[in-house]
Amino acid sequence: MENKKYLLNTDKVLFTPLEEEGVLYAIEDNKYISLNTTYTSIVQYIAEGLEYNAIVAQLMNEYEVEQKLCEEQLMTVLEDLIAKDYINETTA
Repeated sequence: MENKKYLLNTDKVLFTPLEEEGVLYAIEDNKYISLNTTYTSIVQYIAEGLEYNAIVAQLMNEYEVEQKLCEEQLMTVLEDLIAKDYINETTA
């Protein structure tokens, strides 16, 4: 897969990392969304500016998961965040 980069859409959402989890605040909906640890890790890596391949590597290390499964689940999360317009995809 081409190494893409994702950016938080700060016009639509704000991210706050907490101890083990995180929270997204959807500005237009005036709604807080609690994130589980996996979503928190992914959004944190996006906020840090990591590219797709670096996010995969971090998640594989953090969760001791095989690359294929990691990529499949990461794409599910990324597609969800893109569909909600919380992140934007760019070419690295």
